Amino acid sequence: MRVRLPKSNGTGLVLAAVLVLLWGAPVLAGGGSKQKAPPGSSAIDPSTLVWPLPPDKPRVRFLEMFSNNFDIEPRKKRTLVDRMVGNADPNKAEFFLRASGAASDSQGRIWITSPQNATLYALDKANRKVIRITGDRGIMLKMPLGLAVDSRDNIYVSDPLQHTVVKFDRDGHLQAMIGQNPALQNPALLALDEIRRRLFVVDSHLHEVLVYNLDTLQNIATVGKRGVKNGEFNYPVGVGVNRDGYFAVTDTGSCSVQIFSPDLKFVRRFGGHGDRPGYFTRPKGVAFDSEGNIWVVDAAFNNVQIFDPKGTVLMFVGNYGRSPGAFSLPLGISIDKQDRVYVGDALNSRVQIFQFLGGDHPGSPRNP
Repeated sequence: MRVRLPKSNGTGLVLAAVLVLLWGAPVLAGGGSKQKAPPGSSAIDPSTLVWPLPPDKPRVRFLEMFSNNFDIEPRKKRTLVDRMVGNADPNKAEFFLRASGAASDSQGRIWITSPQNATLYALDKANRKVIRITGDRGIMLKMPLGLAVDSRDNIYVSDPLQHTVVKFDRDGHLQAMIGQNPALQNPALLALDEIRRRLFVVDSHLHEVLVYNLDTLQNIATVGKRGVKNGEFNYPVGVGVNRDGYFAVTDTGSCSVQIFSPDLKFVRRFGGHGDRPGYFTRPKGVAFDSEGNIWVVDAAFNNVQIFDPKGTVLMFVGNYGRSPGAFSLPLGISIDKQDRVYVGDALNSRVQIFQFLGGDHPGSPRNP
């Protein structure tokens, strides 16, 4: 998959920091060109949003977005009696404030972490229902952030304020808590490797990626330490794994992405600080599609850059804004088996969903 990249405009506008290390400030950079509305219209029809723009062949299509409960749940009717006696409108929008992590399960439900609401949401579109999980068995979520869902619909959620990762079953019942041995300090984003039965947890303050056995939830390995050498980290945030066990880690301090092999060995690094395509300012979430391409969220550029398995930039999706396909401090990303891409759009308090349409060479090597 290769498309023409626009030239950078060199802009580097940085606003006030929000939740240091996990978010950051929006930057308007060359990687965020705006979609233009068609002649005679005041807004873009979201169903027509694709990247790149014509005449290039589309590689990514916008599907949908969800920002509050009424995007799923039906509104309640206000009866005549309610009006006569002056009862308040029973409808109140519940926004998914600071939506950060997003993923889907086998039932088609979309899971969202909302750190500001201290709530884990499940959007059940089929039944027009929003499920809310705030805790269980006396353990309450304080700042649900990172999110991963396995094939049995178990949900794993990081909670930096509680220094833990919690596991819920598909019905929201608490199953386990991780973070005592060794002690977690600031667990950020998560990833699963079900083939090799691994759970990856990035700890931004430990400057490590902790690897757990997915069945026992015991720590089996630690990758990295603080430093600037290959295989070392400086405030890492995101992690993603492909089906062959290679995993990518976003290192915010060095503005780079590091790739590791299934045996946890360093393979390569790409990126660096800059405002041109292929560079980063605040890389956060990272995920792999079915062709092995690497999708990297940048909370400062407000976009997602897509790289081939060797780390060559191919294209970007998004820009700064509130319209469909635009972002304001995005954080988490996940990609399901159908190549649907879920992005937590934090300051816009929503999750956006895209479809990867495939590249020119689907038979190309998937591994770094």
